[in-house]
Amino acid sequence: MKMKKFFCLAILLLGIILTVPAQGLRHSVCIVEPEYTSDEKNAIADYALYMARAGMKNAARMLTAYKSDGVFGSGVLVEQNGKKMVLTNQHVVGYAQAATIRFQLHDKTIRYPHCHIIAIAENCDLVLLEVPAESEMIPLKLSDMEVIDEMEVVAAGFPELADKPSWQLTRGFVSNARLENAEKKPAYIIQHTASIDPGSSGGPLLYKNEEGKYNIIGINTWKAFYRDGVGLAIGEEDIRAFLQNSEKAKSDNHNELAKMRSTTGEDWLYVFRQLPDSTQKQLREMDWQLPLDQALRTLAIRDSLVSSRGKKAKHYERSATHVVTDMDHGYEVRLIYDNYFGINQQAGIQFGYDLKGFVTAGLQVSALVASVMTRSELNGAQTGYENRVGAMIGVYLGAQVPIQVNKYILAPCIVQSAAAGPMKTGNINGGFATITDTRVGLDWRIPYPTCDLILGLHYDMNWLWTKDELQMTKTQTAFGSKKFNQYLQHGLGISFGVAF
Repeated sequence: MKMKKFFCLAILLLGIILTVPAQGLRHSVCIVEPEYTSDEKNAIADYALYMARAGMKNAARMLTAYKSDGVFGSGVLVEQNGKKMVLTNQHVVGYAQAATIRFQLHDKTIRYPHCHIIAIAENCDLVLLEVPAESEMIPLKLSDMEVIDEMEVVAAGFPELADKPSWQLTRGFVSNARLENAEKKPAYIIQHTASIDPGSSGGPLLYKNEEGKYNIIGINTWKAFYRDGVGLAIGEEDIRAFLQNSEKAKSDNHNELAKMRSTTGEDWLYVFRQLPDSTQKQLREMDWQLPLDQALRTLAIRDSLVSSRGKKAKHYERSATHVVTDMDHGYEVRLIYDNYFGINQQAGIQFGYDLKGFVTAGLQVSALVASVMTRSELNGAQTGYENRVGAMIGVYLGAQVPIQVNKYILAPCIVQSAAAGPMKTGNINGGFATITDTRVGLDWRIPYPTCDLILGLHYDMNWLWTKDELQMTKTQTAFGSKKFNQYLQHGLGISFGVAF
């Protein structure tokens, strides 16, 4: 009986010994929840929308995650120069200036709100957050052991489970102690097999030394989803260098979001589209650390070009008045109506393309309604008027000068078109008409991210050739043995269209 009690007690003590280290890690590994204001979330949502429309879909998707409620990652408590700080990934806090730190213990949760960012690593994805000096949580030390292949490691953190952070401690091995990194940011990466999941970012990769204590050898930052058992961590060398220079790495310029808020997402997209196609491609494909890096780089390029071009700087200012040399949306469909002072009318549709802003060309299909004089079959005397309808198809060529005025575009234009087609003539001989139009007017384009709305007003003068006798002053011109009636008509017209 005594021996049985002894074995029970031994098993209990062994269980306690084995569980203490894991339980103790909860006092060192924490949940990091970035804090954003409503205005900041609105700015993030604004840029997420327009960066997606610029083809930067990965950045837009990550930005969308930042604006959502319940964003979190992991972190680990460290000590440097006698101060306790939480070390995590920069992409965990994103563009927040502060975060809430939570230590989730077995029996309670310790919460520290409004922990400010005090340092950011320039060359790798790391930040430090300030923790109250009175915190009783336990910092972990960096390992002095050389990281080698097959070293047994532990990953600790709070990955997502049922939309909430859930404590996770997994074991694995170092599968590549120094993964080659072409960008050299960070200097080297540890590849390991300890399971990590979304939410593990910022949590520590640990090595258990001979004394049974866990030391930090890396910060889990990425996971290869296309391969099993591939976790990637920033190595101890980069972490140590960052901590040693944390006083110098204090960031007064971390407020990238404030920089972006000086320009709306729509205006940023306008600037982006003014850049050369090759530059746009490079920006879409650039290796970015945070999603707004691409947008910030766009504005930096704009500022550089503006400083070097002097008066041409207005080309990149959406609100400035300047000539637009490259329209965002080149294809257009336009409905046109002409009224020749109440006598004849024409309605049509144009399908065209804008050539570098100044030249337009395309196809035109229209219907012409004309008043035709009717005559008596007995004596040929005029008896009245009937409407005749002609179906015309042709081409057009135009010139315009698009002028940016605030967020709109005004385009003085002149368009020449030629068309021909059958005309219903009743008892009048003939049945065919030819028409040429000259339109002079002004288009008002209202830009949208996916299209431009076009409203136009113009004066139209045209020549019409037909065998019909219309209600207009005419001059007869002989063509061979047949006689055609030639008419000059003019009036006002309107147009409505969409460019995409």
